[in-house]
Amino acid sequence: MDRSLLFVFLCCIQFFSCKKTLHKKLSSNVIIIQPIITQSDIGDEPSKINLSKRLVNRAYSKLDIDFHYLEPIYFNNTDARDGKINLDSIVSIAREEKILRGQGDIINMFFVNAIDGNKGPTGRGMMNGNLVFITLGDDSKYKGLEKKYVEAFVVAHEIGHNLGLKHALDDPYVNDSLPNIQGDGEFEDRIDPKFSLNHYQIEQIKKSPLFHSRINFLTPIQAKKAILDETFEPYFSKLQAREITTFVQQKSPKKVDSARKFAREKFSSAVMEFSEKEKKILSFVVKKTNDWLLQNKINLMARQPWRFIKIQNWLCGGFAHTRGTYIILSQAYLDKLSTNWSEKMDKNNEAKLVTSLGGLLVHEQMHSLQRTFKTKFDKLYSEKWKFVKQIVKVENEITLNQVSNPDAPLAEWLIQDPQNENKFFWIRTLLKKNIEIPKMGRDFIDLVFHVEEKNEEYFVLKSENKLVNQPLQELSFYIKSYPVSRGLDHPNEISAYMFSEFFKSKYNSSEPFHKINESSKKNTRTFIEWIKTDMK
Repeated sequence: MDRSLLFVFLCCIQFFSCKKTLHKKLSSNVIIIQPIITQSDIGDEPSKINLSKRLVNRAYSKLDIDFHYLEPIYFNNTDARDGKINLDSIVSIAREEKILRGQGDIINMFFVNAIDGNKGPTGRGMMNGNLVFITLGDDSKYKGLEKKYVEAFVVAHEIGHNLGLKHALDDPYVNDSLPNIQGDGEFEDRIDPKFSLNHYQIEQIKKSPLFHSRINFLTPIQAKKAILDETFEPYFSKLQAREITTFVQQKSPKKVDSARKFAREKFSSAVMEFSEKEKKILSFVVKKTNDWLLQNKINLMARQPWRFIKIQNWLCGGFAHTRGTYIILSQAYLDKLSTNWSEKMDKNNEAKLVTSLGGLLVHEQMHSLQRTFKTKFDKLYSEKWKFVKQIVKVENEITLNQVSNPDAPLAEWLIQDPQNENKFFWIRTLLKKNIEIPKMGRDFIDLVFHVEEKNEEYFVLKSENKLVNQPLQELSFYIKSYPVSRGLDHPNEISAYMFSEFFKSKYNSSEPFHKINESSKKNTRTFIEWIKTDMK
């Protein structure tokens, strides 16, 4: 074993021991929060966001709940930050700029410097809605511990309105003479779990569409809406007629607007109800997987809610994929991966089940993380793996035959030619031509287009009026630089396949990536290091 491979192996042993250690138990329920930090028009001087997440969680601890904060989004608007426009205007601008996240199932929490001229600490929460505005003040009004209690109270109080809680004075079921998250009293007492919520308020919160089980199986009514989510990234709004035909195995309308409407209708019609057995199997495997993730300090994935949609086999060839924060599984996948399930299975069959199904689930959960903690993955791709993030000028020949990967719909990563700093390679998956209804996978082809940079713009090279390209398998220096052979069309897929292989090996106390070639050792090593630093 050479030094480089030995280093990779030692990294795995030191960083990810399978020995059981004590770790904090995850709550059974979650509320997902998307922080939105307002800043100046030019992207500096952000509003204050420092607050005690622990105190906010503690205020709601009777519910066995965790407030799960996604990576903050930065919203460049000076007037919004400084309270110079009203809240309705801020929301309207944010919606137009596609800042808001979720389908009414995620709290969008704006941090600003003032609300209607009030610099706070104060907030505004939409009753039974998914919007909150918080301003934490300038540190002059409160000091020390009281300041922490005030800030935590403001956040917990406004979230309460989103969850359907009224002010104690307006709610006949809340005693307004006692401290309460919606009442008066010392700030420390109002967020103390002894006083913060009464039984009635707890039951009200459980009815909120923002209140989720950590392992959540969407009903068909919920899934019909969720499967169409484009708040994290565009998908249906970019689809073309040929790929729609492929995904639904039915001829799509030719006009693109009609085709996209058709796609939304077909995707929405494909959702199904999970059986109780399927819920039991997935819950079992997720809990085993989460235990392993927590033991190995891979908290970023363990804390991410597991949200499932079930579809019929005809959609997208029955392939597992994701949208927004949801993992989408077909009936065929569930049938195949649950063959080893039994209430009384032995340890060997249990390990097989967790390895196969858990390996799939962590792959898909990586895609959810890629959307919700984007800068962590950008760091891996650009700083560690040296991909170049750029937009290439549109070519109709590519666009009309494209295959939009739902887990990597943005073709924004280029590979630099090691021999020419102004030349790049752009991998695109296309549909084979002259096939009326292409088949998923079988009729795909991965091509590498040659791209040139001119005056800070990127163009596909042409020769005799044809786009210069080659099959992906001919780009040998690139293919050999990763320890996986699948998913090489996009770094989202590379990282997901690598993490799945890593998990399956380590779960079974085996050495991951032990049969890798010399060229892939560097990217393998940096990936393992990145897991340790950025998924902790």
